Amino acid sequence: MKLKLLILFTLIPFLGIEAQNARAILDKAAAAYTKAGGLTASFTLDSKEIKTKSIYSIDGTISMKGDRFKIDIPDATTWFDGKTQWVYMKGTDEVNITEPTGEELQGISPSSIFSIYKQGFDLLYKGEKKVAGIALFEVELISQNKSSNFTKIIVQIDKTTNLFHQIILFDKSGYENKLSIRKMKTNINLLDKTFIFNKSEYPDVEIIDLR
Repeated sequence: MKLKLLILFTLIPFLGIEAQNARAILDKAAAAYTKAGGLTASFTLDSKEIKTKSIYSIDGTISMKGDRFKIDIPDATTWFDGKTQWVYMKGTDEVNITEPTGEELQGISPSSIFSIYKQGFDLLYKGEKKVAGIALFEVELISQNKSSNFTKIIVQIDKTTNLFHQIILFDKSGYENKLSIRKMKTNINLLDKTFIFNKSEYPDVEIIDLR
């Protein structure tokens, strides 16, 4: 027992330093995202069932500005204007309207990572990695909320631009969802209407208001 306590007290200062490094990296990433203004990106989302190791992959595009976003994938388009979310299901010609909670947004909006880390997570700096010639910082966020759907989030941030390169979410249902950015453009002039569903463009869809 004494040996375990000695090891614990020896590690505490190093854990504190790792948390400070992780927070500093995420603070820089949040500042870089704010400075980037409107941005567009193409991405690949891999959803892996950890037990069976089966993977479902989709490609898509995203437009973001502040906490607003528009995501387009093969079977759906999602708009979020900072409060209201519209999800257009292309196969059923339905649009569902909701007002998602902060936790629900963690699984939808990549930009939420630049605010959620400030509370409710233990932060750990995992070091530098190089992927496809890109130098990356890796930070791990472990949820302090035992009732949260997400147990852990791993973020890889471009060392040069301080913008995110990859986000991996681990949830209690046994899935690992990995969002990888393929190409990104910053300082794009995105109008507010970009993030709002325009009914006139989809005259025949059924609108289901779930608010």
